[in-house]
Amino acid sequence: MSRAAIYVRVSTDQDAQKYSPEHQLAACREYAEAEGLITDDTLVYNDAGLSGTEMENRREVKRLLSDARLGKFDAVLFTAVSRFGRDMADVFSMKKKLESVYGIRIVSIEEGYDSAVEGRNNDMVFTVHAMLAAHKSKEMSIAIKRGLRQAAKNGRHIGNVVPYGYAKNGNKQLTPNPTEAIIIKDIFQMYLDGNGSKAIAEQLNRRGVPTATKARKGKHTLWQASTINAILHNEAYIGRLIAHRWQIATNFEVSRKADSAIKRQSLRDEDEWIVIDGAHEAIIDVETFNRVQDLMDKKSRNKGIKRTSNLLAGLMTCKNCGGSMIVSGRGRGDGNRTVYKYIVCAKTRRIGKYACQNHHTVKYEYVLNGILASLRSLAQSKRDFDGIAKAILETVSSGQQEQQVRIEALKRQLNENQNQQMKNLEAFSSGLFTRELVEQRQRSLMQEAERLNKEIVRLEASSQLQQNATNKLDEIRESLNIFKNLDEYDEMTQKIAIRKLIDRIEFDSEGNVEVRYSWLA
Repeated sequence: MSRAAIYVRVSTDQDAQKYSPEHQLAACREYAEAEGLITDDTLVYNDAGLSGTEMENRREVKRLLSDARLGKFDAVLFTAVSRFGRDMADVFSMKKKLESVYGIRIVSIEEGYDSAVEGRNNDMVFTVHAMLAAHKSKEMSIAIKRGLRQAAKNGRHIGNVVPYGYAKNGNKQLTPNPTEAIIIKDIFQMYLDGNGSKAIAEQLNRRGVPTATKARKGKHTLWQASTINAILHNEAYIGRLIAHRWQIATNFEVSRKADSAIKRQSLRDEDEWIVIDGAHEAIIDVETFNRVQDLMDKKSRNKGIKRTSNLLAGLMTCKNCGGSMIVSGRGRGDGNRTVYKYIVCAKTRRIGKYACQNHHTVKYEYVLNGILASLRSLAQSKRDFDGIAKAILETVSSGQQEQQVRIEALKRQLNENQNQQMKNLEAFSSGLFTRELVEQRQRSLMQEAERLNKEIVRLEASSQLQQNATNKLDEIRESLNIFKNLDEYDEMTQKIAIRKLIDRIEFDSEGNVEVRYSWLA
């Protein structure tokens, strides 16, 4: 008598399919007995809980093929083609290998397919059912995505890991954890205040703030810079839920080298993401979150830029000739290889002493350290910053509200002027007034409209000064924050910040150095 293998598979552990493997096994054994086939537990291959499209993870299928090659059985039974697989290429590849290479009889009970029985071994029937199984797999995927989207719209958190700062309630919705939410707010504010991820982690560790792992599992863990970075990037803190972002997909570059399909986790296209705003209560406001993202992007871009050894390049000028000051290296002359950098007049350095009266040299490190210390002091002093703000805002008119009222009044006059022009033209069309009188009136109205437009433009430009001043103040504040923890930033970031805060640095022939800040220029 022929020996028969039995293959069973179920893709989920849901209650509706809880007994499916047992049912499949019973049906196959009943069929084997009716057909006079011998089977036992060693010939049962069970891939319960695995998807039919993930062939590389179906170990029992691989074991079945291996045993078929060794001739351990003569037939393989399964309840339906969909149990055998939902990927058409895999199903037909296995079918061909089992039937044509290993000589194995294939039986699919529900479809009535039996490769050893004439009239029941119709490949077209098998193909149709394989296509239906593949189609059903796609429909299931769509249904799952639809279910995830609906769950997200209802504010349900999708995933096992709850973001630090939140807890999950009975409805699987995220709600702020009062203690942890305060820490999240502190992290975002510390970053905006100029602290890098590493510095923030160190501060939290010094304060003894427990990490998510320690708080929830009792394990002793420390804050890491990578954890801070992940928090700063996490859109969950603005109430946004993002699901269906990642997928398991074939990595073709790796697969070519291995000559086999190798799948890796990869990011889906953004249009496939499930993004729900307002899915839960936000901890961080959108404006704060966006400012942090902009700052992180800026630092990330600057890391790829070629660094310069002169942070003050382009800012230094000679007060005597108006030309540039440059940095020149000079050794000690005693055999020591140490090279010191000096700031000298470019004309004097390149042409000669007769080109400029400024022959004085100043140590570059002395000037740089003095400027950095000054900026660091400004960054740490609220009183000094308030003085800067006052100097900037005093440059614009204080009567902004009155100006806006005046602009609105002028716009109403301009609108009335345009109505008068239309009526004037209609009067000419009616024949009530002569052409000369209408043209004279039209010229007068157009001149008045031009005057009104010019005044509106002037007042709006004046109004824009106030906004420009506010924007400039924000820019100065963010640039100053960098100098609170300067070592956290690369040289290019430092240089950009210096250029935003300093208009120029003047050197004279007496060795005096004068720094002119951008808010006083």
